[in-house]
Amino acid sequence: MTGPNSPLPTRLRRLSDRMHELITEGKGVAKLESQSEGLPYISDKVALHAWLSKVNNIVDTTFGEKSSQGRHLREIMPKGPMYIEYSYQVLAIVGLLSGAVDDVEKGYLLKQEFLIAGELFDSLLEQAKRLSETGYKAPAAVLGRVVLEDSIRRIARREAQDSTQKVSIINDSLKNAGFTPNPAGE
Repeated sequence: MTGPNSPLPTRLRRLSDRMHELITEGKGVAKLESQSEGLPYISDKVALHAWLSKVNNIVDTTFGEKSSQGRHLREIMPKGPMYIEYSYQVLAIVGLLSGAVDDVEKGYLLKQEFLIAGELFDSLLEQAKRLSETGYKAPAAVLGRVVLEDSIRRIARREAQDSTQKVSIINDSLKNAGFTPNPAGE
């Protein structure tokens, strides 16, 4: 189950934990500001660029380059990470991470999760179809079952239902909760 008081699935917990680490690290990097001829700058370029590299990775792998988080990160550093020099720039990125971790923890990655799963499932179903057409009925049925079971578990998480039980129980729970599939896939 997802929600403000429910435990996150392991993958999302790892993302959340990593973002919290990067928020703490970013606040530390922002404190590395020094003065030179009256101009403030981040003095430890190695720590700054190591942190920026990690931030880029977590944003791109979690949300994608074209996501609102990815676009926002590019707006904060329009010329790229080499031009980040000041604590206010680092703190802007810390703010982005704070919003991103909130999205992860409150389950707002589910749409992306469904899109990615849909692409993967299309591929698996195509493989199952080819297996079935070539006489490998049992492996085709197994692939079809995997797609169906995973889809039901994802729907249960999206609907704040327990997705850890047997699929037949999850299916009944969804039915009893009044869930009806949307043929448009939303």
